[in-house]
Amino acid sequence: MTMQRLTVQQLLQQPLEYVLQPPAFRFYATQGAVLLASLVAVVWSWLDAQNGFELMHYVGLVFGGVLLLVSLWPASWSRQRLINLAFDNERLYLVNGNRKQAVSLPRERVRAVNKGKLPGHDGAIIAFTMDLQLNHDELAEVHQTLETQAEERFALGESCYRFGFVANWQPRRTLLAAIAPLAPIVVVDEPVQDEDDDDWDD
Repeated sequence: MTMQRLTVQQLLQQPLEYVLQPPAFRFYATQGAVLLASLVAVVWSWLDAQNGFELMHYVGLVFGGVLLLVSLWPASWSRQRLINLAFDNERLYLVNGNRKQAVSLPRERVRAVNKGKLPGHDGAIIAFTMDLQLNHDELAEVHQTLETQAEERFALGESCYRFGFVANWQPRRTLLAAIAPLAPIVVVDEPVQDEDDDDWDD
């Protein structure tokens, strides 16, 4: 049994060793703070504008209102939507939380876990990369599931491709320690970003 497709719900019913998703407290605290701030902005803008609307009142109502609606959207409170990686003692799962789809493959397909930050294709900072052995059809299926496109810089040849993963609000040292069982962690020469954030110290 090589590659399989499954839903996130099916994935989370399995005895997983690790799931890469935002920590519960940090995630819900941030969502709550955003909801509260947007609500305060809307209420203040409305009350303060009783004597006449000015530009800042319109800005507060429009942007605060949009942010409030986004914060009240139930999907915004789902950590499952941000899952992008999981594994158990036999299989690795590459996850598209937005589509609630995942693709699984044997853990022995992992050739290396690479330590090194670099910019992703959508501007997100990649916390680490993973080299996976995949044939052409398997690679196409993974990209279709993840809704990504192949990039020449990540094609390593010999049926090996490098996938990048964001930290999902995890401290980088903690994250690298959690994924260490997958394969030896190596350092690759990648463009390094700002090192001021303590969570990103090597």
